[in-house]
Amino acid sequence: MNVSLNRKNWLVAVLSIVTSLFSISLHAQKLTVQVSANKVQVGQAFQIVFSINAQPSTYTPPNFKDFDIFSGPNQSTSMQYVNGSMSTSFSISFLIAAKKEGKLQIGPMTMVVNGQNFTSNPVNIEATKGAVPPGQQNQAQQQTSGQNPGEQSTPASSDDDVFVKTTVSKTKCYIGEQIMVTQKIYSRFDLRGFQNVKFPAFNGFWSQQPEGVPNVQLQIENLDGVNYYVGEFNRTYVFPQRTGELTIDPTEVECVVRKQSNKKPRNIFEQFFGGGGFEDVVVKALSKKIKINVIDVPEAGKPLNFSGGVGNLNYRVEASRNNVKANDAFNLKITISGKGNLKLLEAPKLTLPESFESYEPKISENISNAGGVSGSKTYNYLIIPREPGEFTLNSLDFSYFDLDKKKYVTIPSPDLKITVTPGDGKSNASAQVFDHLKQEVKESENDIRYIKKGDFELTRKDSEFFDSSLHLFLMTLPLILFAGGLSYRAYYIKQNSDVVALKGRKAASFAKKQLVSAEKQMKANNKEAFYTEVTNALNSYLGNKFNIPVADLSKENITKELQLHRIKPETQAKLFDTINQCEYAKYAPGAVSGDLQAVYNSTVELISGIENELRNV
Repeated sequence: MNVSLNRKNWLVAVLSIVTSLFSISLHAQKLTVQVSANKVQVGQAFQIVFSINAQPSTYTPPNFKDFDIFSGPNQSTSMQYVNGSMSTSFSISFLIAAKKEGKLQIGPMTMVVNGQNFTSNPVNIEATKGAVPPGQQNQAQQQTSGQNPGEQSTPASSDDDVFVKTTVSKTKCYIGEQIMVTQKIYSRFDLRGFQNVKFPAFNGFWSQQPEGVPNVQLQIENLDGVNYYVGEFNRTYVFPQRTGELTIDPTEVECVVRKQSNKKPRNIFEQFFGGGGFEDVVVKALSKKIKINVIDVPEAGKPLNFSGGVGNLNYRVEASRNNVKANDAFNLKITISGKGNLKLLEAPKLTLPESFESYEPKISENISNAGGVSGSKTYNYLIIPREPGEFTLNSLDFSYFDLDKKKYVTIPSPDLKITVTPGDGKSNASAQVFDHLKQEVKESENDIRYIKKGDFELTRKDSEFFDSSLHLFLMTLPLILFAGGLSYRAYYIKQNSDVVALKGRKAASFAKKQLVSAEKQMKANNKEAFYTEVTNALNSYLGNKFNIPVADLSKENITKELQLHRIKPETQAKLFDTINQCEYAKYAPGAVSGDLQAVYNSTVELISGIENELRNV
C-alpha cells in the first residue's frame, strides 16, 4: 500500500516537472543586455551581462573589436520552483575595457532557444580620456577573476552611479503659463534615503508646491542599458514672470546609498558570505541647469481689459440683490475659476455708473495644487449707489489667453439690472453708511474726520514751542547740570584730601563695624575674645576721632583730648570705666562675671554719646 502511494507521488512530481518545463517553453522569451556603466574611461574595466529566461542551446557573442576582454564569457544559470511553477534564467557576462576614445558600440548577442533565434539590442558606450594604468588594469582583472559567473561587480561611486535629474513639462512657454518641474534621484546602488536637499530659487518664476510631504516610491528604470533605482522626491509648479531665457538652477541632494564595502574580510565568515559586507555612504548628487525660453503673449488682438490671465479659465458675475435703496450697499461678486495662474491675477477694474461708489474688494481663494494649480478666486466688491434710478452694469467682461487655442478669449458678463429707490428720509442714510465703514475710515487717519456733535469747550492752543520759556529752560538745563557736577566734584576732592579729617568723620562707622565682631563673640559666649574686640573698637574710635597714634593712646592723652573737645565729665568717667573693665577681663577672664550684653550696649551708647556732644559743641 505504501509502495503504491510512493510511486503515485513520484509520478505526480514527474508530471508536474514536465508540465512546468512545457509551460516555460511556451512563454515568450526575451534577451536583455545590461552594462555597469555606459560612460567609461579608456582602459577602465566594466561589465556587460546578457540574460534570457530560458536555457539556450547555442549562442554567438558580440564583436568586441574596440574593447579588451579581461574576463568572459562567464555563464550563470538559476532555476526557481514556486507554487508549482518553474522559471529558468541564463546569463553570460564579460569584463571588458575600451581601447580608444569616442562613441563606441557593442554589437548584439544572439542566442538559440528551441530552434528560435533571439537577438539583443546593441549598446552604445562613450569612452573618454584618462586610461587606467596597466598595473591597475591587471589588479582589476585579478579581483574580478574570482567572481561567480554572471555576478555583477559594484564600481566606486561616480556621477553616473548617483545623480539628480530635473525635467520640465516644456522648455518653451508663454509668460504666465504653468510648467511642471519634476526632480528625481537615480541610483545604481540601494537608495536608503536623502538629506540636506537644496532646491533652486526659481528666479524669475512664481512657484507653488503641492501640499503635504511627498511619498517617495522607488522604481527600477533602465537608462541607456543601465538599471537604476529611481524615486521622484519633488514636484513644483512654476509660472514665468518675465520674458526671455530663464534658468532653473541645479538641485543638490545628499543621498544615502548602501553599497558593497571595499574592506578586506575580517574573518572566514565574511569570506564565505562575500567580502567585507555592505556599508551606508553619503553621496552628493547635483542636477543640471534647465533653460526655459519664455515668450510674451501676442500683442495682436489683445483686449483692453486683459489682466494677465493665462490658462483655461471660467468667469461668473453676480449681484447680491437687484433692488436697493439709495445710500444702501450691495455686494458684487466676481469669480474666476479653472486651471492657470489664478494666484497672480489682478482684481478686475470695474466700470460703474458715476453715482456708484465702490471699495477695495475682499479676495478669497479656493485653490488646489494636486495635479496642477487649479481652483477658483473670488472678488467681493462693496458698492453703494448714491442716487435713485434704473442702472445696468454691462461693462464687466473678462479676457484671458487660452493656451489650447493660442488666442485671446473674452467671456461677456450678463447685464445686471440694478433698481435704486429713494431712501426712507427718516435719518441721514449717508451717515449710516459711513458709520458702517467707520473702522476703515478710522484706520486711514488721513480721510474725512467726523463732525463732533453736542456741546463742547474749546481751548486756546499754546504758542510755538520754539523760543518759549520751556524751550529756553531745556536748552540751558545741560549747562546747569554740568556746572553743578563740577562743583560737587571739587567739594568731594576737597573733603577727601584731608586724611585726618576723613578718619575723624568715619571713626564711628569704623568702630561700629568692629563691634559686629564683638557681637559674634558675645553670642558664642567667648568672653576673652569679646572684651578684646570691644577694647580694639574703643581704641580705634578714639585714635581716629582725635588723631591720636596707637602708641600714644594713654589715659592722659585721651583725657586731654576729651577736655579739649568739651566732653562731659560723666561721659569721660563712663568711657574709662568701660576701658578698665575690658582690660581687666582681658588679662583676668576668670574673675569677670559681668553681663556681656550690658557691656556691648554701654559701648554703643558711649560712642553715640561722644558723637552727639561733639556735634553740639
